Amino acid sequence: MAPLGLGGLGGLLLNLASGTPCAGDGHAGGHNSCDSCDNDISFLQAELRFATRAGRAPPAPLLKPIGRSFFSEDPANSAKWWLRYSSSEQLPPEKMMTVGLDQSSESAAVMVKSKGEEVEKLYFLNVNDWKSPSNLTMKDFVQAAKLSWGSVMKREQLYSPWTDFHDGHIVETLRFDQVEMDMQPFQLYETGVVQRAYIPNTTWTMEWRTDPDSDRVFPSSAEYAELVMFKNPDKCRNHWNDEFPERAYWKSTFPVLNASAAKEFALDVLHAKPLEKENPYPWPRQPGCIAVQWASLPQAAGEPFQLHFVEDFVYDTVLHSIPEFLQYQQDFLQTDVSKGCINSFMLNNLILETESLDPFARRLDELSVPYFVFAIEDRYALLFSFPGNEGVTLQLQSPHLSYVAPRPVEFCK
Repeated sequence: MAPLGLGGLGGLLLNLASGTPCAGDGHAGGHNSCDSCDNDISFLQAELRFATRAGRAPPAPLLKPIGRSFFSEDPANSAKWWLRYSSSEQLPPEKMMTVGLDQSSESAAVMVKSKGEEVEKLYFLNVNDWKSPSNLTMKDFVQAAKLSWGSVMKREQLYSPWTDFHDGHIVETLRFDQVEMDMQPFQLYETGVVQRAYIPNTTWTMEWRTDPDSDRVFPSSAEYAELVMFKNPDKCRNHWNDEFPERAYWKSTFPVLNASAAKEFALDVLHAKPLEKENPYPWPRQPGCIAVQWASLPQAAGEPFQLHFVEDFVYDTVLHSIPEFLQYQQDFLQTDVSKGCINSFMLNNLILETESLDPFARRLDELSVPYFVFAIEDRYALLFSFPGNEGVTLQLQSPHLSYVAPRPVEFCK
């Protein structure tokens, strides 16, 4: 994205300094585009200093992963599952901050930890369900994800495209002893390196990864091993360049219709970088093969956070497919987005924290991508889906917003 010109920034600074009110840009909303113009002066001055450095563009804004939100038919049960089978603790209400929390009929949240450090906040929300022109709701897709996972557990197939909706942790956040004790439905690759589970009452699963050079995860009983050990389902994957991640919460994965378009959108809008490793799957996609594109979000410290976009036309789904799921959201964005309300689908989002929402909202406007901006507690949230790959929905949170007016959170009926 091109930086603001000096004239535009200078004019804004002059207006702010003289007390001229900030004006909205006409985007959906009904308030002034900043709550306190004085608070924006220092931010704009900093942006101006960056822009005036000869031959140097402003540094790309960072996006720090802080958690995920889910639509859940039973938030308490979803959270209970995490508390029992992972190194999680209940997140108290005063620390909960996400779009839709105040509007939900039921909610629950957990904080996943590893070695005493915070890893990821997980929010589970239930709200009024939006019905598509095809008469489908989120509950239909929750059922599809559940049944598709069941087809894997029954060994009718090794994998399901619904499984590609998942985040990735290192194995330290998993309590596999408790999983085995309860004989939980679980998928453990025969190498002992990858573990997967379905998150109850949602459309999502979870992946854990073990360092192959240390203790791999294997069941202690032959009975449970027979239930959960699976051959590697990753069709056509080359594992020679696999690496064990350093970050406890290291990736977020999405099924998409066009992986290259999803990656390019991430590079453009999120300032992501191509992952500096060879693609482990054939590209372009080959018949009978899964295909992926990866990108990464640079972090202030440590290794980047990875975004994985997966095209899976190899395995089957039950009841409803991923293309149907994405069409559900496309229908919404084409029909109801002008109302300024969101639907329950958008509760499935990756939450990223950044310094300001302005550059992201500005770029989305330039690309004519619909988005929503809300005020939540003491910060703002920008919510949007990748065009053409609507299963990728992000919630960017920041204490700073001056480009567009926030509006109250409202769900379409």
